[in-house]
Amino acid sequence: MQTYIVHFGELGLKRHNRVFFVRQLVDNLRAVLEDAPETEVRGFHSHVLVKVPAEIPAAVVEQRLGKVFGIAYYAPVTVVPSDFERIAQAALQLAEGVITSATTFKVDTTRGDKRFPLTSQTVDREIGARIVDRTGAPVRLKDPEVTLSIQIYEDATYLFIRRLPGAGGLPVGVSGRVLALFSGGIDSPVAAHMMLKRGCTLDLLHFHLLPGVEQARASKIVAMARAVLAPHRLTAPLFMVSAAPFETAMAGLDTRVTTVVFRRFIMRVAERIAERRHCLALVTGESVGQVASQTLPNINLISRATTLPILRPLIGFDKPEIVAAAQCLGTYELSIQPYRDPCSLHARNPATYASPDEVARVEAAIGVADLVETTLRDYVDEVWIQ
Repeated sequence: MQTYIVHFGELGLKRHNRVFFVRQLVDNLRAVLEDAPETEVRGFHSHVLVKVPAEIPAAVVEQRLGKVFGIAYYAPVTVVPSDFERIAQAALQLAEGVITSATTFKVDTTRGDKRFPLTSQTVDREIGARIVDRTGAPVRLKDPEVTLSIQIYEDATYLFIRRLPGAGGLPVGVSGRVLALFSGGIDSPVAAHMMLKRGCTLDLLHFHLLPGVEQARASKIVAMARAVLAPHRLTAPLFMVSAAPFETAMAGLDTRVTTVVFRRFIMRVAERIAERRHCLALVTGESVGQVASQTLPNINLISRATTLPILRPLIGFDKPEIVAAAQCLGTYELSIQPYRDPCSLHARNPATYASPDEVARVEAAIGVADLVETTLRDYVDEVWIQ
């Protein structure tokens, strides 16, 4: 078996309810490795221990572990009996080829088994001396290039020298359910991903102008949603909502506040679906000042259409930062594919400071309350992303 020790991210700071966070992290790790038979994942002292059959390529295991939120870092470990000579032998084998005469290093021992006959400092000193004799490497206790970690417990001792960065954040599933408004652009998949990082469970909602259910289900939106969820082995409903009734209602009106009215309409529909799904908040990819509907006055006016909290994880991001995040996430190439997004088809000269009176007039003219009911009744298709 290949063995990894997983070290917690910020969930390690939790106190009385930390067991809940750890249990969720264990479940999430099992999920990303569910196709590896005989894999073992369990809580292990103040860490999580992962054992995977040796025939599964390490690169595959590490690529999956690296995407699980809630992990500060993880490390492939060598496991030996808690006997000093066996520990020293394993330490020298790990050091070989990694620690050279030009490499600064230190040994860092924690003694979970206080009955072990040597103190942590003695183990550090003795094994460090053997590595110096073997390699000629200089010891540096502060900021060394390499740290050889030794964790001694009753059942066995675990040694590691390579630390792989985790994804940070909180385990998905510990923070409640949110409904993410999912457009065909660059921003919303990144916003949804960031809410996963904060431990939220996702539902997704997309408004489209495609002619039918089949075309909607075959669109790039489904592929984008899958790109966000697949690395975590998550499933989620994607609500595909036709914007055709809204477009028809607005056809005879000439106004600069169409985009704001449409965004308020989206919030009303989203609120109803969120309540049905027990979502605690809505999520958008808005960033202050990025487009006309995202000026602070317009954001304020749009927010008033719902009583649910609206979370905006990208609110302070520049566009290049969002693009870079989308490229890392793997959604950028899908996002820039041509797509007829309702949000981009409205007024050519949209108001950056929409008048509340004008918005109220337009909403009255289109009968927005009845429009919401019609849309919810006849124009919502639910697709499960797996």
